[in-house]
This record gives sequence, C-alpha cells and structure tokens, in this order.
Amino acid sequence: MAQKRLTVLGSVAVAGALLVMGGPTPAAEKERPDFTGVWTTYVEPGQSPRGFGRTPPNQPFTPEGRRRYDDYRKLLGPEAANPAAYCVDYGMPSMMEQAGGYPIEFIQKPEQVTIIYEVEGELRRIYIGDRQVPPEKRLPSRQGYSSGHWEGDVLVVETTDLTDGQDQMQHPRSDEAKIVERFSLGADAKGTKVISYEMTMTDPIYYTEPIKVQKKWAPLNGFIIPYRCPDEFWLALLETRREQLKAGKPADARMSDVYKAREEKE
Repeated sequence: MAQKRLTVLGSVAVAGALLVMGGPTPAAEKERPDFTGVWTTYVEPGQSPRGFGRTPPNQPFTPEGRRRYDDYRKLLGPEAANPAAYCVDYGMPSMMEQAGGYPIEFIQKPEQVTIIYEVEGELRRIYIGDRQVPPEKRLPSRQGYSSGHWEGDVLVVETTDLTDGQDQMQHPRSDEAKIVERFSLGADAKGTKVISYEMTMTDPIYYTEPIKVQKKWAPLNGFIIPYRCPDEFWLALLETRREQLKAGKPADARMSDVYKAREEKE
C-alpha cells in the first residue's frame, strides 16, 4: 500500500514538473484548431467556382472613395493591370480575397500564424498573444500589422497600420482602415476539412459602411511553388553591363536602359 501511494505521489510530482518546465500543454491549448497546410478554394456542392479577381459590385463608397476608385480604374489600361503583374504584392485585403484560385499555405505556431499566398510568395505574419511588435515600432505597409487572439476555437485577427491602398483592384482602402478576420475550422458532410473565413473592413475615408467578405478553403494535396517575377530583366542588366566592360566603358547601365532597349525591339 505504501509503495502504491509513493507511485501516485511521484506521478503527481512529475506532472507538476512538466508543467513548470513547459511540458504538455493544457487541454484548451490542444483543442484549438490547427490551420497548418496548403489550401485551395472550397466549392459548395452544386455551385461553380468564384471567378479569380472579380471586383465586387455596388461598393458603398463615400464621394472620396468613388473618386479614388474611378481614377484608379482609368490607370489600369486595356490589359486590366494588377500589382502582381508588376512584381508588387496585392496587400490586404486583396491577398486573402483572391487566395484559393492560387493556393494559400498556413504555418501555425502557438505565438504566430504565417500565411503564404503563392502569387509572388506574398507573406503575412499574425502575432498571437503577448508576442507583439511595440506600436511605436510598427511600420505601415500594404499588408499592415496583424495581431490575433483566440475566442474559443475561432482565431480573430485585427489588422491596422495600413498604407493608403489606391492601387487595390478589389477594395481601395485608406490608412485609417481596420480589418477584422475570423478563421474557424470545420468539416463538410463528406468529412472534408474546411476553413471558414470572414473579413470585415471599416474605413471612414472610403466607405459609408463596413465591407464584408466570406469564403471557404479546402485542403490541397500539393505544395506552394515558386511564383515570383522572372529574373530576365536582372540578367539583361548584367549582360548590358558585361557588354559595356568589353567595350572598355564603365559598367553603369541602369534598369531603365534595359526597358528602353526592349521597347525599341518591340
């Protein structure tokens, strides 16, 4: 009997030591969904896939929002230019709205979720809990700064510190915009895992009411592949400078010279 009591007490002591040393996580931690993996657009039964890059109709613009949107559309030209075609990230919220036509990857750790969109290898970092960049050190960007927290089994993410997004095809947004996202993990009737995504963007400069987006992703049995701007312009610049050196000239050609030479050939 004494031996049995000692065994029980020893087990309790080991369990306590493991918790102090950062061993097994609490049950609540284990129950949180894990979004890790590569995902593509989930198509509801009987529905067709959503068109890639489609601009939502009837956006609730303020007069300034309408002016900025119309001015930008005029700049797109007949080819309907977009940022990624010119080696520029889409930024938020377009990255998440468009993800699925090209796959998106989630890499999840307790203190951070990293999201990679295949187009241009566009990257987001969502910092969770106490691991946050101090507000005074956050640099405004097209992606903004994203902090997350758990509400039960739902990951809630708030994105601020955005730059003015006059070049967004989906939704222009000002530097006063705030984006709130909700990620949850479930399954359909066939047992296929599904990420349900909700986004709400508020922007007092460009919109009279919040912009809302809902979509779903399903697992993709594959990988994110390299998809970035080609090396040809850089290699052409090196070749131009190589020719300069052969001719006994300084290697001072600029990328604008490469563009000009290509335009002359075309």
